[in-house]
Amino acid sequence: MKPYKVAVDSKEMESGVAKALEKQGAEIEITTLEAGYYVVNNRIAFKRLTLDDFLMSIFEDRKLYTRLGNLTTSYERTILIIEGEDHFFPGRTIDPSFVQFFVKTIAVSFGVSTLFTLDEAQTSEVISSIARLEHLNKPEPSRIQEIH
Repeated sequence: MKPYKVAVDSKEMESGVAKALEKQGAEIEITTLEAGYYVVNNRIAFKRLTLDDFLMSIFEDRKLYTRLGNLTTSYERTILIIEGEDHFFPGRTIDPSFVQFFVKTIAVSFGVSTLFTLDEAQTSEVISSIARLEHLNKPEPSRIQEIH
């Protein structure tokens, strides 16, 4: 199979996701993306947040709606990945029903799918598997240059 491309925002190079994507066969293009952190082609983009960043974006900076809105106007499919070990928030003072409400709201209002992963390795596997499927379904070049 020919390598598939994934554009990675330069801010994400500190995480181990990009290196794991390369090990899984992706051709990585490091760039500055206007929206999203990982882009498969001009159709699919990912926003990756750690669980702590996700919770902070809901309760403190409240910019997640705006950021997701920008992604959904730029890409047909936006996928939010929330990465962290305690997906069901044990030991936190946050009501899980509020988080579920938030996830449902972004699904219905913005059409954003939310996936939960345990760590960077699992995150890279999710991105890689979706990129491979997209590449198989649309074998023409992914046109990374058009997504900047």
